[in-house]
Formats: sequence, C-alpha cells, structure tokens
Amino acid sequence: MKKNPLYPSRLRSHAEILRRAVTVEHGISKERWETVCSCWCSVEPLSGREFWEAAAINRENEVRFTIRYRKGISAEMRIRLDGTVYDITSILDRNNRHEALEILARTVTPDGKCQD
Repeated sequence: MKKNPLYPSRLRSHAEILRRAVTVEHGISKERWETVCSCWCSVEPLSGREFWEAAAINRENEVRFTIRYRKGISAEMRIRLDGTVYDITSILDRNNRHEALEILARTVTPDGKCQD
C-alpha cells in the first residue's frame, strides 16, 4: 500500500504562507511579508540521495513541506514555521492531480537572505 501524503495524522505542523508586499511612501519603498494563508503541513528534511544532490549545489539546509493543494502558491513566496522563515525554491504538484503540493524550501537568515 502506498503512503498517502495527505493522511491527516501526517499533516502535524501549522505553517503560514507569506508573500512580499511593497509600499511606497514619500518616494521610499518599504518591503514587508504578509500572510496569504495558513495551512497544515508535513515537514521533512531531505535525506539520502536528495540531500547529496542538494548539497552539490550548496543547499544543505533544504526542507520538504507537503500541503494540501491550493492555487496561487509560487516560488516568490516564503513559509513561516515555528518562527523560522523558509524561502521556497521549488513547487511540485505530484502527478498533476491537484491533491497535494510538495514544496522545497531553505532557511532565511535574519538579514533576509537564504543561507548557503
């Protein structure tokens, strides 16, 4: 029997999906991250072959999030989980069935850049 990534007991973590919002006041632009939605997800670090493939391109700190399918999620967004912010690097709709999204992301440092 195949593991169902959407089995409710696997979606244990509560995360927020964030998008960049830029406002301009008096000619000065300010960037902030606003919450688009919050959702339940499963979180797993990359392991085995995936880890070594990611390490080959300096992405040792990649994490895989699995969420229920929803439209509008893009690679320009971020995920906040337990106070840690992750920059989305890729999104995969498994088998194009619109059941789940598999999101690869890496941690963001306090200065807003991705860790390498």
